[in-house]
Amino acid sequence: MRHALIPLLALALLVRAEPPKSPPDPPARAPLAGQVFDDREIIGHLEAEGRKLLAAKRVNPIKAAPRRCALTLAETGREKSTLASLAANAEAATVVLGEFFTEGKNRELKFASAAGGFFVGARGTLVTSLHVIGEKDSRGFVAMTRDGRVFPVREALAVDEVEDLAVLQLDAPDDMVFPTLRLAATAAPAGTPIAVMSHPDEHFWMLTTGIVARNTVWRGERGDEHYTCITADFAKGSSGCPVLDESGDVVAIVNNTVSLYYDDNGRKKQLDLQMVIKNTTPGWIARTLFAEPGR
Repeated sequence: MRHALIPLLALALLVRAEPPKSPPDPPARAPLAGQVFDDREIIGHLEAEGRKLLAAKRVNPIKAAPRRCALTLAETGREKSTLASLAANAEAATVVLGEFFTEGKNRELKFASAAGGFFVGARGTLVTSLHVIGEKDSRGFVAMTRDGRVFPVREALAVDEVEDLAVLQLDAPDDMVFPTLRLAATAAPAGTPIAVMSHPDEHFWMLTTGIVARNTVWRGERGDEHYTCITADFAKGSSGCPVLDESGDVVAIVNNTVSLYYDDNGRKKQLDLQMVIKNTTPGWIARTLFAEPGR
């Protein structure tokens, strides 16, 4: 009997050795406030709604823009908010940007979530990083709000090429009002508690916390690039998303990371990572892109 069981045992081991099948993609579904969601549902919904707008010829490439635009910005806050309240407000005002693009000789129009941005104007004016919209093969963008509505990005109102910032305007009905965030007027000093609302690698509307580590400037041929370094985590897909202080003001905008290695020998693959510096663009710099109407 013992010998008779051996073939059956071997067969069972072979069956278990087969790699598990990947689960099918879930159906596209809009993210509903207060309900859990699968990130794949969200990206499916964003692409499906975006392609409807594309078919209606409402999605177009973004053209060049001037250095400043006219918009009255809200005054900065003075009272501290609870982290839960701050997170809820940031969630409501932070969008996911999706991009239609082509690659190489293949002219098939592809789609991917690009990054994020946040509203500073109730009529659909938002701030993001310029590098998010700067790809030459881009054919246009759409933006999804936290409640699942998807709108075309109509135009860029202002850009700062040195500080890597852009102000975008959505193509939304005139009577639609969006929740907004306030841009800080001054630099947040080191030690300031902060929170980031972002979309790291299509993990949508994720909150991370930390502090301001320092404020610095990179001096280059094109001009000075200002950065607020923070300790809160973010990753690719988070560019253009807000960094908030305890009063809910946007003290910075997610921009880039710099990896530090013990012995950087110039090779592409490094194995001795020591630290990741997280650079964000100060909110007070973003305020310089706006002028009072009539001025």
